[in-house]
Amino acid sequence: MSLQVWLAVALALVTAFLYALSNVLELTEAEQVPDEEAASATLMAHLIRKPRWWLGLGADVFGYVTQASAIALAAVIFVEPILATGIVMSLILGAFMTHRKIRAVDWLWAALLSGGLALFLYEVLPTGGRDFIPNNRAVIAMPAIVGAMGACILAAGGFRGSTRSALLGVAAGISFGAAAVLTKSVVSYLGDGIFDWVPHWEPYALALASVGGVVINQSAFQTGALAASVGAMESMAPLSAAILGIVLLDEHVEFESPFQVFAVVCSIAIVLIGIMQLARAEERIVVGDVVTRVINEPATD
Repeated sequence: MSLQVWLAVALALVTAFLYALSNVLELTEAEQVPDEEAASATLMAHLIRKPRWWLGLGADVFGYVTQASAIALAAVIFVEPILATGIVMSLILGAFMTHRKIRAVDWLWAALLSGGLALFLYEVLPTGGRDFIPNNRAVIAMPAIVGAMGACILAAGGFRGSTRSALLGVAAGISFGAAAVLTKSVVSYLGDGIFDWVPHWEPYALALASVGGVVINQSAFQTGALAASVGAMESMAPLSAAILGIVLLDEHVEFESPFQVFAVVCSIAIVLIGIMQLARAEERIVVGDVVTRVINEPATD
């Protein structure tokens, strides 16, 4: 790989760490908000009064900057799967912050996820691709994206617990995946001039996708079912970004043999399964600590 691609990998790993830090910090605050405040202005009004939530938001902002830099250097379909390492980093950060041990089986899943991702990056060399989404494709894709997110949010209203959290996590993941693709265009506009983005629609769509993803993600965290919310979001974000990169930006992968196709399919399956397993481990560590603190608070008054 070229130096440019290696730099994109490094930036993507930094992004994964910053998003992992954000997840752990924001979850510990959002999980304590009552269910009736989910996906509402009241939820955000509660969270903005929490200093730790602001630290998490700051990590999100810096993470987006490094993600945009990585996407500017390499294809979306190559960069986004690297962010899956964030679930491993979330597990380690959660264990460190709560002084809990990570089980041997969780380390095994972390190793399998990392191995699956390494196999994917070794086998996948994206070619082609454009910086801007054709307007005729955007007219079809954007309503479809909004419709899919809306369906998940509406369906989530009829459930509680992990099912609700998973549906909201899927909606947030789709929103973040769309934001990743839109970032490619915005970065290109910025390369032509600091205000060159103003007359174009992509930056405004990016703002909506990013803010919408954050609000939906907080609602998913608020349910307290971290395994479902993080697993769904971490799986759906790179998956939707990769699909949109292929459909909207003409990115594609050249397979030279049936074995390469098999290896890529297996690597994706390993990564997705690893995400779900590690999300459960993170729920045991982080949410378990939140519950312990809440139970013990009256005794320390």
